[in-house]
Amino acid sequence: MRILRFLRHSCTFPWQVRRVFPKRSLSVIETLVRESECSHLAELKFVVEAALSPGELIRGMTARQRALEVFSQLRLWDTEHNSGVLIYLLLADRRVEIIADRGINAKTGS
Repeated sequence: MRILRFLRHSCTFPWQVRRVFPKRSLSVIETLVRESECSHLAELKFVVEAALSPGELIRGMTARQRALEVFSQLRLWDTEHNSGVLIYLLLADRRVEIIADRGINAKTGS
């Protein structure tokens, strides 16, 4: 585990997520997601987390691995057309991960 990464995660708090994404911004994102879902079959979810837990850091968890875990916890794989998409932001790492279910991957070749 890299010390700088551990320090970044130790010093990134949930209130910082609210500063970067105030309620109004999250409301706008939610509205845009809902509107976009009317024009395609994908089911989108936007998730922001401040930081990983010390245990996750010690295990060397990456933002991608955490995004896959969140995708599973939210059951985004359990959609009618296998078309769940997670847009995951890990603030401490400044990483955005996009996880798409197999129905999306089959169409995009990703």
